[in-house]
Amino acid sequence: KCIRYVVYQFGIYLVLQAVLRTAFFLTVGSKASLLSSELLKTYAVGLVYDMMTAFYYCLPLALLLLILPRSWFGKRKSRWPLCLVTFGMNLFLFFVAVSQFFFWKEFYTNFNFIAVDYLIYTTEVIGMIVESQAMFVMVPVIVLLALIATCLEKRWLPQEKAVLSRKKIVASFAAALAIAILLPNVVQEQWRHDVSANIYNQEIAGNGPYCFVYAFLNNELNYNQFYLTEDNAKVVAALRNLLHTSNSTYVDKDSVTRKIVNQNALSGRKPNIVVITVESLSSDYVGAFGAKESYTPHLDALAKESYIFTKMLATGTRTVRGLEAISLALPPTPGQSILRRLDCEKQNTLGYVLNKSGYKSDFIYGGYGYFDNMNYFFENNGYTVKDHVSIPKEEIFNETIWGVADEILFSQVLKSLDGHFANKEPSFEMVMTTTNHRPWKFPEGRVNEPQGYRRGGVAYTDWAINDFLKRAAQKPWFANTVFVILADHQAVVAGKTVLPVHRYRIPCLIYAPCLIKPGVNDRLISQMDLAPTLLGMLGYSYESTFLGQDINQVPKGQERAFISTYQLLGYIKGNELVVLGPRKDVTQYHINDWLKSDYTKEKVDTTLEDEANTWYQGAYYLYKQDKFKQK
Repeated sequence: KCIRYVVYQFGIYLVLQAVLRTAFFLTVGSKASLLSSELLKTYAVGLVYDMMTAFYYCLPLALLLLILPRSWFGKRKSRWPLCLVTFGMNLFLFFVAVSQFFFWKEFYTNFNFIAVDYLIYTTEVIGMIVESQAMFVMVPVIVLLALIATCLEKRWLPQEKAVLSRKKIVASFAAALAIAILLPNVVQEQWRHDVSANIYNQEIAGNGPYCFVYAFLNNELNYNQFYLTEDNAKVVAALRNLLHTSNSTYVDKDSVTRKIVNQNALSGRKPNIVVITVESLSSDYVGAFGAKESYTPHLDALAKESYIFTKMLATGTRTVRGLEAISLALPPTPGQSILRRLDCEKQNTLGYVLNKSGYKSDFIYGGYGYFDNMNYFFENNGYTVKDHVSIPKEEIFNETIWGVADEILFSQVLKSLDGHFANKEPSFEMVMTTTNHRPWKFPEGRVNEPQGYRRGGVAYTDWAINDFLKRAAQKPWFANTVFVILADHQAVVAGKTVLPVHRYRIPCLIYAPCLIKPGVNDRLISQMDLAPTLLGMLGYSYESTFLGQDINQVPKGQERAFISTYQLLGYIKGNELVVLGPRKDVTQYHINDWLKSDYTKEKVDTTLEDEANTWYQGAYYLYKQDKFKQK
C-alpha cells in the first residue's frame, strides 16, 4: 500500500501538468502549431519531462514511508502526520502550477532565467504579485484545492507497512540515488526544441520545475563548448576589420582598443547627457514609431522635435541586457548579462569614457539597485549610484514594489543635474524607470487610462517624461543638455518564430533643441550602437573598446543588429537573420515581413555565418581575456 500511495501521488502530478499544458495551448490558440503530429510530440515529450520531475517530487515521500516507524501506520489517529505531509505536498504542487500559469501569462514561456531571478528576489516578486493579483482570492483557492486533494487521498493512505531488513532499506536508498543521478544525464533539454519549429510548442513541451533547474544551472554558457568556433586570433583579426572606420586608429595588435576622433560644431562643448531607459517601452505603443493605437501623445509630439531612430533593435529581453548594451556597447554573450556576472568590475563603460574628460556619471534608479546586481555593477564601473535609498522618505508619495513613481524619480534627476551644475561640472545621468512594469500602479489624476494595465503604465510614463522635460526647460543647464529616451527591451518577447524581430524593435529619441537638429534615421541600428553614435553626434573623441558602431560612420548596406535570448544568438544584416544555437548549429532565415516576423528558412550563407560568429565569439573571447577592462 505504501507503493500504491506513492504511485497515486505520481499520477496526480502527471495529470496536473497535462491540464496545465492544455491551458497553455488554450491561451495562445492558433499561435501555436496545432498539427496533429506536432501536438502529439509536444504532449509526448512533455510527458517525459513530467515523469522525470514527478520522480523527484515523489522521492522524498517514498523515502519517508520507507523509514517511518510502523506506529505511524494502521490507526487513524496515528496517521495524521501522513495527512499533514500529503497536504504540504499538494499545497506545493498547486502553488507551483498557479505560478507556472501566471508566469506563462506574463511571458508566454516556461520557467527560465527570469523565474530564477524571481526566486532570488522574492521581496520584489511577492510584492508584485500582491499588488497585481487578487491574492485574497488566489491563496484561499490554492489552500482549498490542496485540502480537497488531501481529503480525496485519505483512503489511499497506507494502513500497514511491511517490515524491511536493513539491507533492503539500504538497497532501496541506493537504487533511488542511482536513478536520481542518472535521470538528468538521460533526459535532454534539446528534446523540447525538436518537437516543432513553433516556439510556443517548444515552451509548452517543457516542464516548469525542470526548466527552472536547467536555467539555474546554466547561468553562463561557454561559447567554445556550445557554439561553432574559429581560431581566436583569426576571429579578433576579422573583428578588427569589421570595426575599422576612417576616424579610428587601433592602439595595439591583439585587441579592439582604438582611438576615435570626432570633430564637429559640438566638439569641446561637453553638454550634460541624460539617458532615460524606460522599462518595457515597446514601439508598438508609440505612435511616432508606427503604433496602430498610441498611448504616448507627448512622446509623439516630442519625436517631431527630436532626432529619432525608427529601426533600433534591443539586444535582449531583459532590463540587464538593455543596460549592458547601452553602457558597455557590446553584443549579448550567451547566458546572463555581464551585469550579473562575478567579474563585472572595471569595465570600459560609457560612464568611464566620459569621466576621463571631466564628466561626473550617475546611475539613478527608483527601486533598490541590489536587484539584478545593478548597484554593484555601476558602483564599480565609474558611476555614483542614487537609488531608492537616496530618496528622502517625505518625497515618496507613490510607489510599487519595483520602485517610486517615475515623476518622483525624475525629481531626483533634476536635483542631481542641479548639483553638478552648481559644481560647474558636466554630468552624465543614466536613468532607469520602473512604473511601466506590472502592477502598473501610478499617481491618480495624471492620465485617463486605468490602473493595473500596461496601457496605463505606458501613458503615465509618457506623462512623466513630458512633465520632467517641462521642469527641466526652466533650468539654467537645459540649453546645454542632451536627453536620450529609449527602451531597455520590448514589453512582449514571445512569438511564433525563433527570435521574432518585431519583438525587439524599440523607440529611441535624442532631444536637444539647442544642440541637435530634429531628424529621422531609418537605418538598421542596434541598441549597443547608441553610445558610439551619440558620442559621434556630440563631436566627442575618445579611446574605446566598444563593439558598437557610430551608425553615421557605417557604410550604406553594412548595417547590422544583434538580437538574442539566453541561448540563441541572432545576427541581422539586410533582410537576413542568422541564428547561432547552443548545439553548434546555425540557421538562416529571410525576413519577409519585419512587422510580423514572417520568415522563410533558407540555406546558410557562409559569409554571414562567419560575420555572426566573428561578432559573438569575438565579444566572448575578448571579455574572457579582460580586453574590455579599463586601463
